Parts: sequence; structure tokens; C-alpha cells
Amino acid sequence: MSVEINDDFLVPDIGYLIYRKCTPTWEIAENEITFCDITYVIEGKGIYVINGVEYEVKRGDLLCIPRGSLRKAHCIVDDLMIVYSTNFTLYGMDGELDGLPLPLLTHIGIKSDLIGLFHELSNVWVRKEAGYRIKTRGLLLVIIHRLYELILLKKDPTSTDYRVKRAISYISENYASNISVKELANLVGLNTVYFGALFKNETGMLVNQYLAQTRINHAEDMLQNGECNVTEAAERCGYKDLSHFRKQFKMIKGYSPSQCLRKQPD
Repeated sequence: MSVEINDDFLVPDIGYLIYRKCTPTWEIAENEITFCDITYVIEGKGIYVINGVEYEVKRGDLLCIPRGSLRKAHCIVDDLMIVYSTNFTLYGMDGELDGLPLPLLTHIGIKSDLIGLFHELSNVWVRKEAGYRIKTRGLLLVIIHRLYELILLKKDPTSTDYRVKRAISYISENYASNISVKELANLVGLNTVYFGALFKNETGMLVNQYLAQTRINHAEDMLQNGECNVTEAAERCGYKDLSHFRKQFKMIKGYSPSQCLRKQPD
């Protein structure tokens, strides 16, 4: 089952960010936080008490503490923590305060790409060069998206089989062509049956389902941007049968392609 993510318009305002190597005396005094706290434990263990509930965190754990929580923490002296931690306020496009739909504590393991993002975020924040606030907001949004993938969508694109990645890249560049499963299997040096099963296992979709979704997504963009009409969008996305295009669009998107057309001003 797919998870619908509705946080398409989030703007983070970072107030504090640190790569922390905890000392034996490190602690956070109990206080009610007025911001979101994301803490990623890279090494060691520690104790956090959130709203009166005690949590022992360890290497590979991610804390996402909501604004308004009562929080305190201290180290486990014989296994000191190393963490990336950022405190930020999150706004929707309407300017209202928002939150993240993430669990308070999740074990996501050690992800080298995520560590790399936190490392870059920390460097940009510390250097504070011109335009750093724009860049740090962008990097934090990339981190949040990565956490959504890992925690909410239960997928990890970085671990996708390299042959499936190659096939996906080929589809992305040639979606308007008459691509077959056999063609993609030959491209990555696998027999058709094995490739189809591998693709389904890695993406959760059959090859033809993935191809159709890619084509329809492109068609939707073309129609929403007023770039072309329904017939032109169908042709540009590889559909020779307009009726089939309309049916597939409705099946995937839940509405007809004509509803995407940009309304012209009076």
C-alpha cells in the first residue's frame, strides 16, 4: 500500500545545528521545546526523556521530537554518543506552524548518504557564507525527504539493484519510445522472466506499470503547464491510441486528462 505524503509546501527555519561528540557530563536540562528536534545517532548510546517517557537511543536511531514536547537527555558514560542534531521551526506555505509526520523514535541504521547530507548541512551552517540560509533550508528538506522514504514509504533507493537503476534511467530518457520488457532485460543482461521479477521486487511495480506511470506523469506535467492539448500529450508520451491514453490516465490519476488543462484567462 502506498503512503500519501501531503507536506508538499514546507519551509524550515533552522535555529540550531550541531555535530556533537558528547562528553561524560553532557546533558539537556528539562524544558519544553518550541521547535522540532531531529537527532541522528551515529555512535554510542544515550537516554532521552520525552513527555515523561524514557527512551534509550543507540547507533542508527533517529529521534524526531515534535514542537511542544517536554525534553531532557543525558549520556551513557561508558558509550558516549556522537550525533547530528538540528532544531528548526517548520512552516507551511500559509505561514502557519507545521510538524513532521514521523515517529518519535525510529531505527533507520547507518546510512552513508544521510550522514553525507548532515555533514554538508553542518559545514554550510558553520561557514555562514552569503546565501547559506537558502542552502541550509534546501539541504534540510532533502534530509526530510530521505527520512520520509526510509520511514514512511519503507523504501531505500540507495540499495536498489544496479541493473534496475539502469533500466529506470533508460525508461526516464526513452519513455516515449516503444519500450518492451525484453528490451530492458537485454539492456541489463538478464533473461526476461528474472528481470521482470527483480524489477517488481525492487520497485513494487511491474515494468509495464512503471512505464505507464512514468508516461502519464509526464503527460500530466505537459497538460498542467498548458504546453499542449490532450492529443499532443498522448503522442509525445508514446501513446498512439488516444482512447487507451485517456483510460490509462484516468486509472492512474483518478481524473481525466482534460481536467489538467490550464484554464485560460477570460
